[in-house]
Amino acid sequence: MVDLRQSLEKLTSFRPEKCFITTLYLRLTPEDRQNNKYLIIYKDLVKKKGKDLEALNLEKETLESVKEDIKNIQEFLSEPKNLEGCRGIAIFSCSKLGFFEYIKLPYVYRNRLMFSPDPLVREIAAIDEELGRIAILLLDRKHIRYFLMDITGIEEKLDFLEPLTTRAHRFHSGGALLKGAEGTFQYRMPSRVASPNVIQHGMGEWRFYTRLKEEWHKILKLASDALFEEWKRVYFDKLVIGGFLEEGLKQIENFLHPYVREKLVGYIEITPEEAKPHQVWERTINLLWQRDREQEKEIINELEELKGKGLAVNGTSRVLEMLAIGNVRTLILPEDFEKPGYLCPKSHLAFLKPECPLPDEKAIPLSDIVDEALEEALDQKATVEVIVDKELQKKVDGLAAFLRFKL
Repeated sequence: MVDLRQSLEKLTSFRPEKCFITTLYLRLTPEDRQNNKYLIIYKDLVKKKGKDLEALNLEKETLESVKEDIKNIQEFLSEPKNLEGCRGIAIFSCSKLGFFEYIKLPYVYRNRLMFSPDPLVREIAAIDEELGRIAILLLDRKHIRYFLMDITGIEEKLDFLEPLTTRAHRFHSGGALLKGAEGTFQYRMPSRVASPNVIQHGMGEWRFYTRLKEEWHKILKLASDALFEEWKRVYFDKLVIGGFLEEGLKQIENFLHPYVREKLVGYIEITPEEAKPHQVWERTINLLWQRDREQEKEIINELEELKGKGLAVNGTSRVLEMLAIGNVRTLILPEDFEKPGYLCPKSHLAFLKPECPLPDEKAIPLSDIVDEALEEALDQKATVEVIVDKELQKKVDGLAAFLRFKL
């Protein structure tokens, strides 16, 4: 797994003088990868940001460096091998100083191409904190496997076999060891004499299925105990459990320690024995994505409720005003929403009108102020909620926000 701390330290310690850094955040979902759609998205970003680049009035040498950054980033994105194992990527380039770094991400908030004196790494830190460390427990009647996943990737930590009550032939009425049983769990069926009118096979099947159920409960107990020990050793923020749901996988909740059970996010359908780490990563990301989509309605309902209490605003201009005074707790951002406006370069604030708070500050026109609003929200350590559902987006008037204090 990549050491994220070292990568961030390298980026934050890079301080070029009289030179700009090009920062790109790009979504790489399966839909974006179809027919290299992400390359078209990148080229569109370059076209949209062309006017913004001219408005910066950069020195010729700096401008040439930025244009070289754009070219180098496109060449990097054109090689599919560079984009494996992620659903988003952050790229930082300063061609003048030979600087080029990238960090693969499980997702990004939105597609962004920005030019600034410093690398814009706040989104990476926010995603790292938001995603946290995720434990994935896979189990069936033969296997118990344990993975840890975070923003940098996934790694298997535990894999051991658990014996299975099996049979090599049809049920017998008793008296013989069940053939095929291995390991510590071996059961001997007691011999018995039934009354003339009793079919002995029925009792044999009932006892066998009872043993199967008992063994499954022992496996669930063993897995939950091992999970709790791992939680005490290495703390995790979320828990995902995978296997065959039809086998009664959700019964494990009856065995989980309360501290661990409250971390449970959901279940994934996967074959524990054959699961590869990248498959576990993919299905876990899909589950988390689905959970985020399910929470969108709750966010919109909370927006309406808090707005009535004076603790939320709905509207781009009002959100920008709240960002200007540091009063945004959560920024609510409809996916792909764009809005032209102006940037005040000294105060780093965005507005819809060319009016800056400092008297000697001249506003710079921007093709899209949402990128700057997002960056300012992250700088104020606000959380970000992206609304994907088209119907729910209609209830957001551009941007919206939960406030830290009532005005």
